Amino acid sequence: MAPQAESVTFLVGDKEYLCVENENGVWEGTFPYRTGHHYVQVKINGMEILSPLFPIGYGYSRPYNYIELPQDDFYQLKNVPHGSVRNEYFYSKVTEEWERCIVYTPAEYEENCDKIFPVLYLQHGHGENEISWTTAGKVNFILDNLIAEKKAVPFVVVMCNGMVQRVNQKKKRIVDFKLLEQELVQECIPFVESKFRIGKKKEMRAMAGLSMGSLQTSIVGFHHPEIFSALGIFSGFVTDIIQGTELDMVERPLSDNEHLKIFENAHKFGELFPIFFRSMGDEDPFWEYFVRDDKILEQKGIPQIRKIYKGAHDWNVWRQSLRDFAQMIFREQ
Repeated sequence: MAPQAESVTFLVGDKEYLCVENENGVWEGTFPYRTGHHYVQVKINGMEILSPLFPIGYGYSRPYNYIELPQDDFYQLKNVPHGSVRNEYFYSKVTEEWERCIVYTPAEYEENCDKIFPVLYLQHGHGENEISWTTAGKVNFILDNLIAEKKAVPFVVVMCNGMVQRVNQKKKRIVDFKLLEQELVQECIPFVESKFRIGKKKEMRAMAGLSMGSLQTSIVGFHHPEIFSALGIFSGFVTDIIQGTELDMVERPLSDNEHLKIFENAHKFGELFPIFFRSMGDEDPFWEYFVRDDKILEQKGIPQIRKIYKGAHDWNVWRQSLRDFAQMIFREQ
């Protein structure tokens, strides 16, 4: 309902759809049906609005509407034991500000107070933040269901804001995605390890991320193989396609991809990361970069687990990626 509107449209992905006002004063529109999660931007008289009539998540660097259409039920709320999702705050010397991380603990965490749990450090993509994996990604429901079905071992998940901000020399606040490495390794990991009963050795830590978060996972994981035993690269990249490009807010040269030096010893890489998981949607606009990374990994003889899903660069692929990756990690525990 928009009584004073002269026009109503909505964006799904990069396409805009026209609405028509019916006899009851309701503006209606249709778009090609696809299951799962979709960000939706409503525009009234050409102005973007945040509608209270749709669920609200976080995308495109701000609160954003989305809709859910029927899909597989692996991420739905079911009658199983549920874990907890909590907000935690730590002071960062990297950003000189208070930062928030979201921590999921499985149901067993509250019941078995003597147990030390494995931990997955899980990153979102560009324009999202630390809440995205629980709002759009449904990570807590996915893991609750997998654990209840005994398809995954219980583990903790820590989600940080990968859109790390700093003030540059021009006094402008910008995002420097590469600062996550320092903040995560030096600050977030020690913080959560001091507060939660989680593993403090390589075999009990893993890292994964989607899109920009997948590149952050590659950079951090390859630089610190002593910290993580498994890496998940969801819809993403081992080669740095962000630094020095139009996607980067920092003025700097293109990346020299120094982190890829770890590929020089394929056998050692396989020992360091028994699980190296990569995934992509078959309609992903970044497909060419995924294939380019394929060739690098093939030339270097790097062992990997590779999954292709039906879909684009969206949460419907990332949820499936997490579902499958979660069933592989920490089995030795």
